[in-house]
Amino acid sequence: MDALTTLARVPRRPTRADVTLTAVLFAWALLEAATAAGPGAWWQRALFAAGVTLPLLVRRRAPTAVVVALVAVLMVRVFAVPGVEESTFPFPSMLVAVFSAALHARRPAVAVAGGVVTLAAMLSLYPLGYYETDTPGQLFILAFFIAGAWTGGWLVRLRAAQAATAHREARARAEDADTARREAKAQAEDADTARREAKARAEDADTARREARARAEDAETARREAEARAAEAEAARREARSRAAEAVAAERERIARELHDVVAHSLSIVAVQAGAAEELMAIDPDLARRHVAAARRTAREALTEMRHVLDVQRDGTADAASALAPQPTLERVADLVDEVRAAGLPVTLAVGGERGDVAPGLDLAGFRIVQEALTNVRRHAGPAATTVHIGYTARWIDVAVRNAAPAPDHRQGPPGSGRGLIGMRERARLYGGTVTAGPDGEGFAVEARLPRGSA
Repeated sequence: MDALTTLARVPRRPTRADVTLTAVLFAWALLEAATAAGPGAWWQRALFAAGVTLPLLVRRRAPTAVVVALVAVLMVRVFAVPGVEESTFPFPSMLVAVFSAALHARRPAVAVAGGVVTLAAMLSLYPLGYYETDTPGQLFILAFFIAGAWTGGWLVRLRAAQAATAHREARARAEDADTARREAKAQAEDADTARREAKARAEDADTARREARARAEDAETARREAEARAAEAEAARREARSRAAEAVAAERERIARELHDVVAHSLSIVAVQAGAAEELMAIDPDLARRHVAAARRTAREALTEMRHVLDVQRDGTADAASALAPQPTLERVADLVDEVRAAGLPVTLAVGGERGDVAPGLDLAGFRIVQEALTNVRRHAGPAATTVHIGYTARWIDVAVRNAAPAPDHRQGPPGSGRGLIGMRERARLYGGTVTAGPDGEGFAVEARLPRGSA
């Protein structure tokens, strides 16, 4: 079956067997062309020999085309060079061609048509005067050989198809057997897993028994520890007092961070305004006075904020805190932007949406985030173009501060405490919001989202 499968295979290019067969038939045809005294000149007979043999090189890939080509060459020979042919050609080539058509034609109907055309062409040679005699025996022998060649090709075709089907079925059975082996292996593994699980359950049962004994021992130990709990209760009361003190300290630390935000912002503005006034004193005294006035006003506000914070530290009651002046809100961001712009930072403000009612704590958190972001811009980016955007929606308050890249010759200010971004995130987290900060192109961006409903 392997030999039949190889014979029925259609390679991409002619095999050695195809080349050898064609060469042998061509040599045979040339020998007959040189020795036979048939019609036509020698070169015509040599050309005819090439025409009826060389197409056999592609008989596997184009069997029908080869049959048509041989018949066409034969008809040209009959009508172009009349006379009786004394050689056997093209009979051997036609047998190979009809065998190939029956074996390699893609459709059975085409294979049958190839055999019929070949038989008709060869039988027509007698009435056309190609051969000298046309006895019934000669016609029978010619038809017998052509039919035999075609039948042989057709049988090889059928056996090759059967072999291919058997090979596919064998491969499918092998795959099924391999699948069955894998399933058996998986079942064995499952059984082994089940055994291990049963063993584990037995171990768990034993562990449960040991735990039961341990719980009985623990009950006895619990009775002995009853007296110790009384002492622990006293220690817990002392620990509670210590935690209360820690909570007070944590609150004071939060107030200290608030003081850091306010005073750092105000003092930076005072320093910038004072520096501007110093540079403008001799050039534009009026503008210098305005800078001095702005610095004085900012310093006064910083002192007021500091006194408020110190009052809260001295008196931690809610009544004292409620008596303080109102904390800054997002509505005061415009004043903050004016102060920063007067200090030399090119900043623009954009507000979108309806403000509506905003809880005081949430308002303060949003203001402080903008304030800290602008302070970081002045410290790290200098006079870089900056935009502040506040967007109000039904559920969120979005705050964004973006600055362009700092100038190449800008020198960063002294490093801060490192708690600016941490403080912004803590403020947002307190109300269920988020703060993201990072590079934005060549600049930097701080974006905060505060939910209205959590304030």
